[in-house]
Amino acid sequence: MNHIDGRTRGDLLRVLLDTAADFTALQDVEDVLQAIVRRTRTIMGVDMTYVSINDAERQETSIRQTDGVSTAAYRTLRMPLGTGVLGQIATGLAPYQTSDYLSDAALSHVPHVDEIVRAEGVQAIMGVPLTVHGHVIGALIVAERHARRFTADEIDLVDSIGTHAAVALDNSLRFEATEALTRDLELQQRRTNAELEHMSAVRDLDRRLMESIMSSPDLARVLDVGREALDSDLFFEESDGAHPAVAEEDGTVRVRAGTEELGAIRSGRPLGDRELELLERVAVHAALALLFSRAAEDADLRQQSELMDDLLSHRIQPQGRVARKMRRWGLDPSGPLFVVAIAAPQADPRQCLQALRASRTRGVVVDHQQHLCLVTSEEHWQAHVEDVFGNRRWRWQAGAVGPVDEVAALPDAHRTAELALTTLVDLGRDGVLTGDDVGFVGALLDLDQNGRLPHPLTAAIDPLIGYDREHGTDLLRTAWMYLETDGSVARTAELLHIHRNTVRQRLERTGRLLGGDWDRSPRRLETHLALRILSARHTGSLPGVGEGPPRAP
Repeated sequence: MNHIDGRTRGDLLRVLLDTAADFTALQDVEDVLQAIVRRTRTIMGVDMTYVSINDAERQETSIRQTDGVSTAAYRTLRMPLGTGVLGQIATGLAPYQTSDYLSDAALSHVPHVDEIVRAEGVQAIMGVPLTVHGHVIGALIVAERHARRFTADEIDLVDSIGTHAAVALDNSLRFEATEALTRDLELQQRRTNAELEHMSAVRDLDRRLMESIMSSPDLARVLDVGREALDSDLFFEESDGAHPAVAEEDGTVRVRAGTEELGAIRSGRPLGDRELELLERVAVHAALALLFSRAAEDADLRQQSELMDDLLSHRIQPQGRVARKMRRWGLDPSGPLFVVAIAAPQADPRQCLQALRASRTRGVVVDHQQHLCLVTSEEHWQAHVEDVFGNRRWRWQAGAVGPVDEVAALPDAHRTAELALTTLVDLGRDGVLTGDDVGFVGALLDLDQNGRLPHPLTAAIDPLIGYDREHGTDLLRTAWMYLETDGSVARTAELLHIHRNTVRQRLERTGRLLGGDWDRSPRRLETHLALRILSARHTGSLPGVGEGPPRAP
């Protein structure tokens, strides 16, 4: 049956004109494709229509829009060019039709396509190529679910629709391509503008960071500039030199000088890629600030070390030059001076030096002969040092001498301070021991520690030590109290809370062990000193009257 029978040429012309007008009014590709298939199916009165678009690179044509098709596989059908009705029409040679697709031996069949056609129930197919300026862009197809032949008028009508459809489709494709190009250009422009803006921000940040470094190579100022640029808190975490300061994470960059790990800067919030690039610039300048600070610190240390050598040596120095160097570090050459030898067993010497120099104590402090040496004019130096070490929970020991009224006395004062520190170390005590507290016992302990005594210091009382250990007696303490009270039996009994006869019996036993002259000169001094040394070693103190050595160790 001819579906266009009964229509006049004028009616068909108006239909084509209306179709062309509808196509021209559309710009979206999918809208144009949908209008083509619906208008064609309406005009032709067929079961289904569809339109395909060619892919020159793949040498195939694929259905883009359908009307009346029921299966998903048919709606998304792809045909190699030159195969089947669709693939043959899409080559652009001429319109083509078949009255029964599956039984048409003249066609080049594709097995899986035949299965799709069979599932859809298609038999008669006719179509025309969509050609613009001699270039085939696709195909317009009509199909029926029963066998039939399309008339020449029907083919001409579909061909006429296809001519207008091809122009409209080409225009919409060009418009879509132009829109895509415009979007790409706009996106590229935005990216270019953003890149220029970012480069400007990097240059501005570099300038500000360098100005900060040149005015004062201070890490805190560098971080302040970075905080302002990133609008985020920044925190520096120092590396111990052996392990990274923090694990790699968002908002964190390493601070390195060559291969040396100095630490890391961590942001208070996650950062984007461009922000991380800015943070990396901050890290570069932070490393520079740290290196400048380290160089300044090393120079400062050398100058302080040179001054300390001048102060503690017995070399004759130009007094004017030494005085000028002392005043630079807050030392008054004509005022009282204090010399302190400090040991911090649990802390790194460099960290101790940095902490002490950052405190309020005026003076010079250097790493000197296996201890830290502080020379200061500050009368209350001990409170400042206690704050430094206490706030960091560092153990510390110090031997101190002062006030010293003249610079020439500093070498001997330093030697005494060292002796006091050595005494504290030997006794295992923390805190401060002054030169006045060291006394003769401290000097002997120092000599014994350095192996400069020919005999053990407690050899004179070894018999008492052995007897007390073996019998559980208290001869050592009784002898100590007796000598400390200038030989008073009554005072000894009172201090030990025992009877006088008990004291006499213990003293008689002591005489039999040590010899009858143990409490008379010159042996009295040797015995008394040995007891005092024993007390210092085993109680960690230098006792006075009323205290005494422990029971036999």
